[in-house]
Amino acid sequence: MTENQEKRTQLNAYGNELKDLLKLNGSPVAVKLIEPGRESDIPAGMNKIDKQMRHCQMTDYVRRTGESFSTTYDDHQCKGGAAALGLGVLPDKVRSGQFYCDGLHHFKTVESAKKTVDLITFLGPNTRIAALYAPLETVNYDPDVVIFICNPKQAMLLTQGYEYRDGGRIEAAFSGKQSVCSDAVAHVMKNNKPNMTIGCSGSRSYTKIMDDELLFSIPAKDVEKTVVGLRAILSDN
Repeated sequence: MTENQEKRTQLNAYGNELKDLLKLNGSPVAVKLIEPGRESDIPAGMNKIDKQMRHCQMTDYVRRTGESFSTTYDDHQCKGGAAALGLGVLPDKVRSGQFYCDGLHHFKTVESAKKTVDLITFLGPNTRIAALYAPLETVNYDPDVVIFICNPKQAMLLTQGYEYRDGGRIEAAFSGKQSVCSDAVAHVMKNNKPNMTIGCSGSRSYTKIMDDELLFSIPAKDVEKTVVGLRAILSDN
């Protein structure tokens, strides 16, 4: 077994352990974004998604079904979400604030909507050519982030497990906009630290994420220390 194979086997074991320790409803979702020229990072034979969906739908679908697949820009129904992942360019109506103000009526003015959009984390336009999705317990690539769709108690335990070795605090960044794409993936990748987010209108409308669930996302490199921390914390309970 190669070093990479050993690493992924360990990730799979951690995925199963996290499901057990946290009593998750479904799987932690391992997401990887592929840069141009790195097509070889897509596992040979990996299925490509067979229908157009939103990133939030893809994430929830994987956590519920255990399926794995690769996607490109055209597979993403929500182009704002695709832009957050670096797969395309943010539509002008979203960037200007017009969509959130005049379309969804979530802001009093276009200016206030644009102020929020300007603070949302986006990866660079067209800096990625594919996004891969898999349950952590079966992933066969090196993910960038791991997303947990969980309840507040499970998020608390993830926070405690993450902090167990090094201490610190989790500073959550969210606006109720572009939650699963930007908050749970782009923000975590750019800042190299966990984020917790409450969902957005799209992810609440188009997925089966429950009203009492939120999202907690960590860099994939921190899975091991989080699991070790959870073992220690939960062994005393």
